[in-house]
Amino acid sequence: MKTKIVLCALLFPAFFLGIGCKKKDKELKKPDCRIITVSQSSGDSFYFTYNTDGKVQTITQGTLSTTFTYSGQTAIATTTDNGTFKYKKIITFNDNGLATNIKTEYNLSGTDWTNDALEYSGTQLVKYTSTSSNGGTPFVQTVTWTNGNPTTISTVSGGSSTYTLEYYTDKLFQPGDYFHINYFIQGIQVIKAKNLIKSISSGSEITNFSYSFDSDGKISSLTVITGTGTKTYNYQYLCQ
Repeated sequence: MKTKIVLCALLFPAFFLGIGCKKKDKELKKPDCRIITVSQSSGDSFYFTYNTDGKVQTITQGTLSTTFTYSGQTAIATTTDNGTFKYKKIITFNDNGLATNIKTEYNLSGTDWTNDALEYSGTQLVKYTSTSSNGGTPFVQTVTWTNGNPTTISTVSGGSSTYTLEYYTDKLFQPGDYFHINYFIQGIQVIKAKNLIKSISSGSEITNFSYSFDSDGKISSLTVITGTGTKTYNYQYLCQ
């Protein structure tokens, strides 16, 4: 099944310890914590491994397995299902580590494809365009930002939907946030917001997001609440 990145497609995102001394306090370095498991209240869990550079090396979910190879600012992500080729993604990143182009090939010859192009102003995503080998009208969304957060996502081609986004302004963005995890399970990042997202609404439909935190302040779970039900994503970290 082919899927677009569609920016608002729903899933399914420090500590200091002082040691007293006569001259000054010494700060311990914040541990490097990476998500290694995303378990769902329904559906298969996602499992992640990393290479020595800290980049995602494999993502496994059920019978699906994706392996990443990197060269400069390009990654090739090959996904198999029970060992059989399913699709390949060729991903280009900018200097900020954000994906700028993703070409997904659904056959080994590369003739059946979709291409997702992402444009930024600095680190702020401002436009998303999806095309395919089937031709037709490109799917285009534009993004408006306010106070460091994307607040409006408008579909300007291939549809007419508009999404309004709200944030927990007292909580800074971190891994486990909805936008972070929605793309992290694809091995990419496209949105770096200032705060944790609180809700996405379009017309009368609204999706709310709530978070739980562990004793170190990391997000331990994300709960997605829609008009039809609730789903929770729990995170397991490896800290070094």
